[in-house]
Amino acid sequence: MEQSEVVALARARPWADQDWAAPLLDAFPDVLARTVDRWGLVIEQAHLDGVGLPVLEVRRGDLPAAVKFDDAGTDLGQQVRVMAAADGRGYCRVLDHAEEIGSALLERLGPSLARTVPDGLAQVEVLVGLLEPAWELPLSVAHDEQLGEKASQLLAIVETEVAEGGWVDGHTRAFDHAATLARDLVADPSTDRVVVHGDAHSLNVLQRPGSGYAFIDPDGFLCEREYDAGVALRDLMAELEALARTEPAAAVRAWHRAQVDRVGARLRLEADRVDAWAFVERVCTGVWLHRLGYLDEGERWLGSADLLAP
Repeated sequence: MEQSEVVALARARPWADQDWAAPLLDAFPDVLARTVDRWGLVIEQAHLDGVGLPVLEVRRGDLPAAVKFDDAGTDLGQQVRVMAAADGRGYCRVLDHAEEIGSALLERLGPSLARTVPDGLAQVEVLVGLLEPAWELPLSVAHDEQLGEKASQLLAIVETEVAEGGWVDGHTRAFDHAATLARDLVADPSTDRVVVHGDAHSLNVLQRPGSGYAFIDPDGFLCEREYDAGVALRDLMAELEALARTEPAAAVRAWHRAQVDRVGARLRLEADRVDAWAFVERVCTGVWLHRLGYLDEGERWLGSADLLAP
């Protein structure tokens, strides 16, 4: 695969015409060329499963590997610190890091959990199994966020969208409920914190041939375990949509709460807090996708929040 093809894929992303993207895309051809030269790589394939720059399957001599790039909203250096500290336990292994370029050479893993396990509840089981070893990392690896900081950040996202109005008007109950839950989380932060993955969903888990699955792309900040568990439950959209076609709203909410209770019991977490994080993250993910130009996906996320809003 030629470098020019990778650059063309990056420039075709839905967010490519936004003002903030111009410096990133202008610099990308040079970043890509320097990365290839640094490690003597042959590019075999580019993946676009995430919302950022392409992730590359490469070969360094006889060694298969992957390349991840630093991009807007990503702290690649922090991702590398977390994965290096894990040393392969629950996380992808780091082979090398070119901090001055903004790229990392990683263990090549297989397809994502989203592709290998289509069932949402089965995905949650895999995610939950990976979270416990992931939470064993030393606290010194994490970004030291203040108590309640993550909830404050999510509350700001919700309040900003509501203040700007427009497209959120069709999801008033979901935004109102998310704001209430986020305010409660800000007011009552948990002091029992670990190094959370921060975005524990099925596209951030890849198959490790012969030995299960491994996380990629950790945010690696200090937060309560309930946050990661909430994110793991956030993606049950297809199941909620299917249930809503045949069952009343109360039954849909009861089904989702049963999944929250099950995960909370397995991980010994406070189910109400897991439920709150899952809902707030569901709404904020819809907002971010909308901002990045993934309009249909954003609407789908918010539609699933509408199903759960009281």
